[in-house]
Amino acid sequence: MDLGVTYSSGMTGKTLRRIRKQLGLTQQAFAEHIGVTGNSVARWERDEMRMRESAVRLVTLLSKSALPPTRKGRR
Repeated sequence: MDLGVTYSSGMTGKTLRRIRKQLGLTQQAFAEHIGVTGNSVARWERDEMRMRESAVRLVTLLSKSALPPTRKGRR
C-alpha cells in the first residue's frame, strides 16, 4: 500500500489521521507509541503544527511495519 509519503515531503494531517486510523489507535494511544503528547497528534491532524522530520520518519516506518505481508507466488 502506497501512503504517498516520503521522508522529505512532510506529512499532512489528513495522511496522519488515515495512518492512525488504519492502525486502529486513538490519538492518545498513537501519541504514546511515538513518544509525543496526544495534544501534539491532535494539532498535527488539524495541520496547526508541522511535524518534525524525525516524527514523519517514525510514523512512516510504523505504518509500513503494520501492513500485512504480501503473498508472493500464491494463487
